[in-house]
Amino acid sequence: MNRISKQLAITASFLLLSMIPALSQAQNKAPDSTPGQSQAMHEKHGDHNAMLANLNLTDDQKAQIKQIHEGTRSKVEAVNNDSSLSADQKQTKIHDIRRDMHEQVKKVLTPDQRKQFEENMREHRESKQQPPATK
Repeated sequence: MNRISKQLAITASFLLLSMIPALSQAQNKAPDSTPGQSQAMHEKHGDHNAMLANLNLTDDQKAQIKQIHEGTRSKVEAVNNDSSLSADQKQTKIHDIRRDMHEQVKKVLTPDQRKQFEENMREHRESKQQPPATK
């Protein structure tokens, strides 16, 4: 029994030591991914601003949409920081959050603004699907 305990302790120690480099790498990668996510988020906000630019929003609409975007941003950050979710699960949840945001924004818009917003979104989706022009 004493021999089994020693072997178990050695095996556990070996497993623990072998996990340290992986844990260290995971910690090192986490801060590096945040600036990339932040930059991507800023690019997304640029896209949202472009989709809203030609809608002639009132100050009240702008304030409501700003609140919607802030709520969305905090939800997306919470999903990104949830280590229990896989990358696919995070992507799915973020997609759902953004779809919900668009629906909330549409409720703030007038019927004419809604039509223009949907047209802007359609054009945006099409431009994302086209390959970049080569020179």
